[in-house]
This record gives sequence, C-alpha cells and structure tokens, in this order.
Amino acid sequence: MKKILLIIGLCVHNMAYAEPKPLPPIVNHSSYANGTPYVGNTASNKPMLEMLGRMERLQQEVQQLRGLVEEQAYEINNLKKRQQNSYLDIDQRLQQLETINGISVDTSASTIEKPTAIKHIPKASISEKAAFDKAFTNVKNSHYQQAIELFLQFLVDYPTGEFSDNATFWLASSYKVVNDLPKAKSTFQQVYTQFPGSEKAGLAMLKLADIYAEENELSKAKQLYTQLGSQYSETTAAHMAMKKLQSIGL
Repeated sequence: MKKILLIIGLCVHNMAYAEPKPLPPIVNHSSYANGTPYVGNTASNKPMLEMLGRMERLQQEVQQLRGLVEEQAYEINNLKKRQQNSYLDIDQRLQQLETINGISVDTSASTIEKPTAIKHIPKASISEKAAFDKAFTNVKNSHYQQAIELFLQFLVDYPTGEFSDNATFWLASSYKVVNDLPKAKSTFQQVYTQFPGSEKAGLAMLKLADIYAEENELSKAKQLYTQLGSQYSETTAAHMAMKKLQSIGL
C-alpha cells in the first residue's frame, strides 16, 4: 500500500513541474463557393466595389431612359392614331346618314338658292384655306347642298391648290350623302386619279369600292379593294379594304 501511494505522489510531482506544450495553430478553412479563401474588406477590394457601384448606377440610368423612350413611343402612336382617325368623326356621321331611309337634307328654298351657274369669286377676295374651311363647316353642320356648291366653287378657284384633294374628297362624300351616286362615284375616282399621292386617295378608293359593293357590282368592288391593298398597303384604308374582302367573301 505504501508503494502505491509513493508512485501516485511521484506522478503528481512530475505533472506539476512539466512544461506546458503549445497548442496547434487555428486554421480558417472558410472559403467562397469557388474555393477562394475569404478575405476581409481590404483595400484590394475597393476598386471592384466601386466598379459594381458604377454598374448599378448605369443600369438605373438605362432603365430610366428606356421608360422615357416607351413614353415617347406611346405618345407618337397616339398622335398617329389621331391623325389617321381625323376624318372618321365626320365620315361616320355621313355613313350613318347614308344608311337611314329618307335622309334629312336642308333643301328648302328659303335656305338654299339653287344656282344655275357657278359664279367666279376673285381669288384675291378670300384665301384658299378660308374658302375650304367655309365649305367644310357646312359638311360638319350637315348642310350638304351648301357644301357641294362651295366645294365646286372652291375647285373652280383653286383647281391645283393645297386643299384641292381634300375638297374633291368631301365633295364626293357630300354627293354620296344626298344619294347622287353617279356624281359620287366619278368624284371619288377623281381623287385617286388626279391626286394619287394624297392621304385621301386610298380613302376615296375605299369609298368607291363600298358603293360598288352596295350596288352588288362585286367584281368592280373586288378590283378596287385589291388595288387599294397593294397600292396603299400601309394605310388604314387598305386594312379596312382587306376586312371588307373577307366580310363579303370575295
């Protein structure tokens, strides 16, 4: 028993005076997904962070510019639609009148003086624009006989004027409303033969084709609808012509 106690005492004595051994160094095994050891926010990362910041700002500016472009495109489309439909308000009224039996037209002797001949108005007395506006106002006010007289006079005074194509078109439209179909057809034809580059040329061709379709002259209607689709393919009138061809099965 004494030997055992002696051995235990020697062991405790040796442990007390033994030199402590150093611990192994701590190794940081953390890394990025690609295996690159993590490095703190040191000066070497500053250029990369600045570049990322600039890229974000550029992306924001591009998005803002894209938004402006989209807004401008939307406004341009609206303007185009308004220009394409500028005649539709009045033309729609004309079409409604055309389909009503017993069209109401102001033809009383007290309001219209039926002329036996067209009197020449000196060009110096009124400008072309004012003369056209006066005639067109009668169309808007549903005074079609007066409009016919004024448009005829306008074309006498300004046969090659700036508004001659428009005057011829609305003259033909007024003839159609009062059911003077022979004059309406010949006048619509004048629009696209005398003024082939006018914005009203395709519309006049469409209106003439519609008259032929109403008269059941389907071969003439088909010819004009097809010609309109090829000659004025980018216009609203051409798209309407293609729909008319489909609707009547031509």
